[in-house]
Amino acid sequence: MNSSVRNKLITLIVLALIVVLAFLFGLDNKQQTTTVSTQQRSFPEFTSIALSNSEGVTGQQELTRMDITEHPYQLVNVWASWCGICKTEHAFLLKLHDKGIPIVGLNYRDNTAAAINVLSNDGNPYSKVISDPQGKLALELGVIGTPETYLVDADGQIIKKLLGVINESVWQNELAMYFDGEIG
Repeated sequence: MNSSVRNKLITLIVLALIVVLAFLFGLDNKQQTTTVSTQQRSFPEFTSIALSNSEGVTGQQELTRMDITEHPYQLVNVWASWCGICKTEHAFLLKLHDKGIPIVGLNYRDNTAAAINVLSNDGNPYSKVISDPQGKLALELGVIGTPETYLVDADGQIIKKLLGVINESVWQNELAMYFDGEIG
């Protein structure tokens, strides 16, 4: 192989590596970015079975929209055991739970045993978990992917939709005011 061909081949390989690395970097940043949109719509009416109760014991408790409107404001967090980004968010949700923030989980297109296993091993930040194995409720909500979180008021109105991870920054900038009594 002459040096001209070798140099072109090396240049091509280096350029391909740069493109792949740029793509991976962009993908990672997109997954860590949270998009917030203001909503003016009702949370859909639904009837579903609870994945587990707050003690993590499976049961046949039926849940409806009334179960997610018990507080002036609550979060409905769409998650799944197979969602890697949800694992990133989980520790922060546990902190919110410990502060008394009401969070309802919507377990999206998941294996029941795997979801219960995650909650048993990693802690359960949810007061209730709606089981949505076929994703019907998620479809009605307009879920694009996991994690997504909805701020829902006592009237069942969706105030905000957050697509991506909730962390301290997102919490302080977008949600904390609703739970600190600043908005009423």
